[in-house]
Amino acid sequence: MNRPLVRKTVSAVLLCAFLTVNTFAADIKEVLKNAKASYYTLQAQGFKGFKCTVAPNWEKFMKDINAPNDGKLALLQPVRFSVSIDEQGQSTITPFTTTGAKVDPSIDQMINGFKDMLANYRIVGKDGASDVVINLTKDYVITEMNVTAEGTDIKMFPKFAKTDKGLLMTDIDSDINHGQQRVAFGIKYQEVQGISLPGQTWIKVTLPAQVVAVEMTFSNYEVTKR
Repeated sequence: MNRPLVRKTVSAVLLCAFLTVNTFAADIKEVLKNAKASYYTLQAQGFKGFKCTVAPNWEKFMKDINAPNDGKLALLQPVRFSVSIDEQGQSTITPFTTTGAKVDPSIDQMINGFKDMLANYRIVGKDGASDVVINLTKDYVITEMNVTAEGTDIKMFPKFAKTDKGLLMTDIDSDINHGQQRVAFGIKYQEVQGISLPGQTWIKVTLPAQVVAVEMTFSNYEVTKR
């Protein structure tokens, strides 16, 4: 059993899981203000919106999804997307063809799938020697996080519960090195003085020859509020 890798994986999962809890100990508005000032933003450059044409590489797309050679590639080749985004980040995506003809109904499903991909967000960056990719929906809900470092590939798939105060993470399913190891983490919350804090958590690490499961209960909270 690769204990260092297990510890590293569990630490990464727990870090993500308790990220929400940790923010209560910081001045969130100040953190967001400083973070925003550190990055290049379109609004700071006078941005109010844009419109552009997106030309997908349909040949690569069809190859990547192992699509059969049934003539649909020829129908997709002239398809483009007109994309417009306003100052609030709201997007409008409209497919059209370079020939002026209507989009063939037989490829509507592929067009809609690609359109959904354009409507979502992807954040790509580096954290030290690690490559990080985060996928979000158009409502800013994280659906997948990929971390690649030191020959280790970790994919995390979080789930959230929607509350009137924001999204609370309830689960993370993680895949390490393409199925060699799996980690499942869950969290159930309790209300403490109007704040959602962990009540129960559980983690299950599945290794090639061993399964390790741990459950934890949190109690006796002493919360300090402003």
